[in-house]
Amino acid sequence: MPQDYDNMAKNLLTDYATDISQFVLGVKDVEVLETIDTEQQTVIARRTDSVKRIRVDNREVILHIELQLRDSTRRPMWARNAAYHGYLVGEHQLPVYSNVIYLHPNADRNDTGIYEYSWQGYKYTLHYKVIRLIEIDGQSVFEMQAPGILPFTPLMKPPAGMDIQQWARECVDATLATPVDQRTQGDLLYAISLFGSIVHNPELYERLIQEELMQESKFYQRQVAKISRENTIKHIMALLKMKLPVDTVNALAPALQNIDNLQRLEELLLAAAKVQSIEAFEQMLQE
Repeated sequence: MPQDYDNMAKNLLTDYATDISQFVLGVKDVEVLETIDTEQQTVIARRTDSVKRIRVDNREVILHIELQLRDSTRRPMWARNAAYHGYLVGEHQLPVYSNVIYLHPNADRNDTGIYEYSWQGYKYTLHYKVIRLIEIDGQSVFEMQAPGILPFTPLMKPPAGMDIQQWARECVDATLATPVDQRTQGDLLYAISLFGSIVHNPELYERLIQEELMQESKFYQRQVAKISRENTIKHIMALLKMKLPVDTVNALAPALQNIDNLQRLEELLLAAAKVQSIEAFEQMLQE
């Protein structure tokens, strides 16, 4: 499940780069010039969530955004940011504006956004912006008219005295009222149901959002395809285990997991119902 949030967040950071850049910087005068792919950079231990070259106040800078679901457990966030920040400054020789957006209300409450030390003339200072969504006034985000921020509103602070269910309804209604095309609206509704489930019961969004409104969403379609693929692999394994030794069938799992084509998996499912030997099925896998 955390991977689902991560993938969705990265998609939103790409699809709504301007909206999110304006949100984290707190200014409207932002032009996104380029998405910088850090995936192939071996200096960085893991791929950063979003790195953009932007123009703000007539200056070119690097905007770096990390979205964090809960606490950073492997390494403290300041250490991760120091690694990213140092690499990006050296690589691009531009000012780097680093930001961490915490999704869960209780995530890393001790992150100050500051790391520094000094001794005998040595000095290092790193300041990055910490954005905790629960501290953002959600109602004010509706007024921004920035569709890319709407999926995060269920995680923001509701108006005083408003209960969770009513706030979730307000967030969904604001998304439905946004003047975007049907597919974009489906993307936003699917995203809002995913992020909202971090703090609310997922059934709440099932009641608030009609499934047919999300069916045009590319994210929804990918999720449906993912579930169909996983179920088909599960059925193939179950059929084979009814007739063949369990250990040898389990050994086929990695090869099946490497198949992304659903039609190919469905063909193997039909074959699994008829195959009489593990060798025969292995041959089909190699075809």
